[in-house]
Amino acid sequence: MKTDANPELILQTLATKSSNKQLVHRRVLGAFAELRIVVQSVAVDLNSKMVGIDRSVVVEFVDRGEFEFELRFSGDSLVFQVHTNAFLLPDGHSVLASDYVKGNPNRSYFGLIHVYNFLSDSFRMRRMNDVGTLMSRFFINGEGHHFAEGVGPLNLSLTESEVRASDLQLWLYRLMVTAMDFDLQAAPFQAVQEVSVLALEGIREELRQRTGKRLGFRPEGH
Repeated sequence: MKTDANPELILQTLATKSSNKQLVHRRVLGAFAELRIVVQSVAVDLNSKMVGIDRSVVVEFVDRGEFEFELRFSGDSLVFQVHTNAFLLPDGHSVLASDYVKGNPNRSYFGLIHVYNFLSDSFRMRRMNDVGTLMSRFFINGEGHHFAEGVGPLNLSLTESEVRASDLQLWLYRLMVTAMDFDLQAAPFQAVQEVSVLALEGIREELRQRTGKRLGFRPEGH
């Protein structure tokens, strides 16, 4: 803690760090709004094309409020959530070693968009015990520069240009393909032999076993 605290120091901090955090906040909300438009557009386009192939396969956008929306397709749901805070990258993060970030400490603060993969039926049937998987995290700083963390193709390197709709669309396509690449697997028989009375209760007396998409892979390089 600094012992020379004074109004000038407070003003300096507000004008630098606090101002930058507000800029990050505006940037990530802007990117999330752009992503919402991209996802809606992709949903409409793919769904219109699927009508002529198989009407039972529906691609739909589900609005869940200002900070969350969902894309449903092929039995999968991608849930997008935006965090309204600015996060400082942790010590040792590879992005901190870039010349771009070293040139200005404010560039190490990022806004976050999280994407989770669930089974669509988990929401439709309100199976509250079902589990999802964090697929990817999209980071964007106050200058609009961005990168993504995730498995395999969901890793996107730090750019030194502002985020564009085409960047978000590429990330979305990779998210959809990755989600569809990993199919639902039944649990081992021994793991589900015992079922409680409570587990047998639920909507339409369905067996409420814990269901989730097990991702049977490891990130590249591990």
